[in-house]
Amino acid sequence: MTESPICFDRPRRLRCGKCRHEWHVTAEWLEKFDQALEGCPLCGTDCRSEGHPNFCAEPESRWHDDTALRESYWYHSSTHENWPDKNFDPAADITDVTKRRFDAMGLSVEDWAARQESKALHVGTYEAAIENTLRRLDDHRGALDQFYLYRVQLTSDCVIEPGVHPKPTDWVGNAYLAGVLTSGSTVLRYVNVHEDPSSISLALEPVAIRAVQSIPIPLTVDAREPWVLDATARLVRASSEPPLQPADVRQRWHYQQMSALESEVRRLESEISAELPARLRRRFRTGFNDAGFDAAAPAAFPVMLIGLAHLITDAQSVLQALGLQPWRSVS
Repeated sequence: MTESPICFDRPRRLRCGKCRHEWHVTAEWLEKFDQALEGCPLCGTDCRSEGHPNFCAEPESRWHDDTALRESYWYHSSTHENWPDKNFDPAADITDVTKRRFDAMGLSVEDWAARQESKALHVGTYEAAIENTLRRLDDHRGALDQFYLYRVQLTSDCVIEPGVHPKPTDWVGNAYLAGVLTSGSTVLRYVNVHEDPSSISLALEPVAIRAVQSIPIPLTVDAREPWVLDATARLVRASSEPPLQPADVRQRWHYQQMSALESEVRRLESEISAELPARLRRRFRTGFNDAGFDAAAPAAFPVMLIGLAHLITDAQSVLQALGLQPWRSVS
């Protein structure tokens, strides 16, 4: 099996939707592009146009080769401790109230559960798995959730759909492979445009996975580290301070109060993210708020914050930790 080099800050490949020109861009260029300050170097099409440039796969990627794809490690991050769970029952937690709502809409719980079970599984690069964790923390305010990182081996005989495709998602972002794969295929290559953009990720059927290793993330960090001790003291002080308000009384009517604790959290996130690749700094938001602060264990958040950063800056330690775990058979 092959481990791919890890680089969160590599150039990304774009293809113009209008003139089809392809080129590499940096994180700084993409930031200007998002502000309509840059466009296709050939025809000038920018982010405001219908045929705007978008990420595309590297033509030299070894994952265009089916054998290399099967012999590579793939990654997935999730809040599920036993992913993928062959015994997963999506209807297990449905309440009687929800069942009555299904009935009122003329829907069957059984049909809904079957639809949930038919969703494709997703694996990608290490970078994509870590960025998925950051996105979920930011989007869903999941600072209290426990995440797990999975290293995945595919079966040696999985059948891979030819080509590299757009991600097969519906209007709410769920991916289903029925009607997308040709007969016998269980793996679909697609261009990831959200996490580790321009990389190749895979949508696959569970039978395509041979085994997984897993660890809880982030890794544990020593609470005695100087920055952790200082950050903990700052959080404890902030937790007892009144909410911040603008000095100008006239602005307070329109001001949405932020507690001193949450303000301190934002400062800590900014301090740590300053050491990360530029493209990830805006994503380094944990969704932490006052409700997540444990006065009995005030170091928990700074420890988590450093641990998250280490997933990016010290990936080799994460891979070593994974390597110590047993493989769990899936197929």
